[in-house]
Amino acid sequence: MEISLVEELTNNLSFIRWAKGSGSPEEMKKWDRWISASARNEQLARRAQQEVLGIDFVNTGSQELDLDREWDELEQRIEQKNSLKRYAVSSAQRRQRGSWYLKIAAAMLVAALAGVVSYNIVSNQKTDSEQQAQLEWKTIETDFQQQKTIALSDGSTIRLNANSAITYPAGWVRGNLTEVYLEGEAYFTIVSREEGKQPPFRVITDDGVVEVMGTRFVVATSENDTRVGLEEGKVSIRKSSDAEGGDTESKEYIMQPNEMAQFSRDAQEVNISSHKNLDIYTSWIDQKLILDSSPLSYLIYRIENTYGVDVVVNDEELYERKLTGTIQLKDLEYLTQSISEVMDEEVSLSDGKVYFGNLN
Repeated sequence: MEISLVEELTNNLSFIRWAKGSGSPEEMKKWDRWISASARNEQLARRAQQEVLGIDFVNTGSQELDLDREWDELEQRIEQKNSLKRYAVSSAQRRQRGSWYLKIAAAMLVAALAGVVSYNIVSNQKTDSEQQAQLEWKTIETDFQQQKTIALSDGSTIRLNANSAITYPAGWVRGNLTEVYLEGEAYFTIVSREEGKQPPFRVITDDGVVEVMGTRFVVATSENDTRVGLEEGKVSIRKSSDAEGGDTESKEYIMQPNEMAQFSRDAQEVNISSHKNLDIYTSWIDQKLILDSSPLSYLIYRIENTYGVDVVVNDEELYERKLTGTIQLKDLEYLTQSISEVMDEEVSLSDGKVYFGNLN
């Protein structure tokens, strides 16, 4: 029950603005009054605020909300759940719970007076590993033909591509070690961090760790390897075996802008090469596919991972083709027609599969 109410708050755009301090004066006052009305409201708000300040979805193109309507609906949902809970308990339980709430309210009042000091003392005493162990981990996933944009509390953003998943520590705060685990593909825009004072941002895959201090880059994983394309800044890479301990001094690989890195947990080295046109690997964030003398195998990879369909090539000679052009990532029927025009070959959609070459 408590968890569902916290989710109500974390999905409420008005509360999100309050938590980040970006709401209107009227909005901020409303939430302040609601939170101060009871210890339970304060507890819910604290838990929800911790979630909001960690990570949230960017709501682009949304309509202006009716603040009063949203507020009334939220209060009604909370009151309905409170009514159900009250109906389910006996009078003796209600007296016991009332006494418990008074104790909690008193405890929270004391905690509120000394909260900042106690938090600083406790947080300074805990090691990074202890803090990480106490975190609750959450996963965000995308379906085929779906993308999600995620905003972090420090202004960084993550764009998650189709058929991908990212796992992160819920409620992380600025200054703590920030790590995300990636399966699939994501584009990262990470705000610069002050070296020596702020910990790096880390993207962890099955093949290794990508560590950054502020940069724009794309990471794509598969069953066989991980690829990193760097647009701006600098990143370091350590393979999985290196990240587990031992002498890592000679096994750290530094990338510069306009470079691609490929590495695998089964390979000894990280292969880094220069690429003049990284748009080939990042154009999906603009809902398009850029090909620049790209092999057919790359196009097939994009189709299967974006739309979740199988690709059948009836003419083996097509694998020798190098493709150049720009294709909008719309529905699958539109895509096959566009590819057919780019290749000047028959490309068709039948029985949930994409066929290259004549079906006959």
